[in-house]
Amino acid sequence: MIEIMIAMFILAVVVSLVFSSLDGILSTADHVNIQSDLLEMGQSAMDRITADLNALHIMAYPRYSPPGIDDDPGLYRIQGEPVSMGGHNFAKLRFASLAHLPLNHDLREGIAEIVYYMIESDQDGYILHRKDSLYPYLEFEEDESDPIVCEQVRAFELVYFDHENREVDSWDSESDDVEYATPVAIAIKLAVGDENAPMVLNTRILLPLHRYKELKR
Repeated sequence: MIEIMIAMFILAVVVSLVFSSLDGILSTADHVNIQSDLLEMGQSAMDRITADLNALHIMAYPRYSPPGIDDDPGLYRIQGEPVSMGGHNFAKLRFASLAHLPLNHDLREGIAEIVYYMIESDQDGYILHRKDSLYPYLEFEEDESDPIVCEQVRAFELVYFDHENREVDSWDSESDDVEYATPVAIAIKLAVGDENAPMVLNTRILLPLHRYKELKR
């Protein structure tokens, strides 16, 4: 009887170890799948931003003229700035593009105002949204119903390069500070996933159109 009890005890220990190992394997597999899905989402987000910027539309010289004091900003301006949120700085970018994505059975085409911006998530991290509007462009407002580009974002940073390859973290093509020019290239950093060990994606996009002209002061 004692031998049977010892054997049953050993069997119980072995079964417990097997199930514990199996649970660990399944947990690891779930974690890997989640990370893989996030990485795929992050890469899709980078591809979407790249496609939008590759279809960039600007007003070039000689048709373009700098705005007067009382003029509205140009429809095809490029504006980017870091926005403070929850102790972090996230990029916000506005530009005009031919890469309009028709939604809700609206099949119209045209030059769209596209805005990439962040909203803090109620659950985990931050969410990158993409607003896409055809003319007439309304004043920008955040809207949680705007399409989600990427979730669990830990960093979204943009660096702008001018015609002399100088770097800045903000840009306004309607400003005399940049001589009313548009950037030549934009570098993008997107980090997703775990806050302590996020997956980081980087790219640099050479813009297909560029406006620059030496202005007499």
